[in-house]
Amino acid sequence: MADWPAGLARGWHPVAYPHELDDKPLAARLMDRPLVLFRGGEGIAILEDRCPHRNAPLSAGRIAGGLIECPYHGWKFDRLGRCRYVAGSREVAKHEVRSLAVREHAGLLWTTLADQPDAMPQLPPETADPGFDSFWWPLPPSRAAIGDAIENLVDPIHAYFLHPGLVRRSRETHAVEIDFTVEPAGASACYTEPKEGMTSLQRLTEGSRTVSWGRYRAPAQVQITFEDRQGVHASISVVFSPVSGEETRPFACFSTRRGRIPAWAKRMFIIAFHRRVLAQDLDMLKLQADQCERFGGRSYHQGPLDMFGPVIWAGLNGRPLEPARRYLRLTDQG
Repeated sequence: MADWPAGLARGWHPVAYPHELDDKPLAARLMDRPLVLFRGGEGIAILEDRCPHRNAPLSAGRIAGGLIECPYHGWKFDRLGRCRYVAGSREVAKHEVRSLAVREHAGLLWTTLADQPDAMPQLPPETADPGFDSFWWPLPPSRAAIGDAIENLVDPIHAYFLHPGLVRRSRETHAVEIDFTVEPAGASACYTEPKEGMTSLQRLTEGSRTVSWGRYRAPAQVQITFEDRQGVHASISVVFSPVSGEETRPFACFSTRRGRIPAWAKRMFIIAFHRRVLAQDLDMLKLQADQCERFGGRSYHQGPLDMFGPVIWAGLNGRPLEPARRYLRLTDQG
């Protein structure tokens, strides 16, 4: 725990979706700690994935009578990690498996490794607003440190080079007004940009867009929203979970204002579009991680448009954020 930034070490983090749990144990990891999730007799349990007898992984076992059974010698444990059965003996062992707190919140299963964790984070209101069609898109972990994964989503420049024709019309930047604000809990950037920078697909689906927002909330939450004259019409809300030092799992919720297009059709379109964007981002994040490994660590320098980088680093480390506001202009560049 001492090696992890304080903001992450004290926090609650999602580790799975409820639908991922069936009649078998589910292996997971959080901050390099192997975990096992299962539905016990009195609800969902999260234990350290290690039998205290001979250290066999409980996730390779089975669930029997609401208990999780070790695959090696058949010891059984309840949802609190207490040994309830030792095969071949009338006695039970006093040894326990470490049990972690578990909460089902906003459609996710959360846990924490801290003895005295921070408050449960609140997700953006659009994720639960009945006026929006929302869905969670289960995504696998990516090879990326959590800070790099977070910054990738809120960084405004890389889209011109990684996603031309998808998120940006071309590699040429256009004049964009940026209102950047740092608050005690995070930071936000409001973007006002000309339609010349939008792709044909964006003009078709977001023809009346007025502004877009990138918001970071410490320690590991990001929301991207798009507004028209009636307010927010679409948003992407992501909670990043630190699987390990070089692996991060995004839990992403897509919300669109309800209208004439059915929710299932919007979901199909959103996934088809973002699958290509996601693949490009994941490839670059892996290259970035590989480079950091080749050169023995991260050596980053801040540029004039790296607004979120220092704020994300402070948020991950649980440092107080100094309120500030500044205006930037992304210049035309042919």
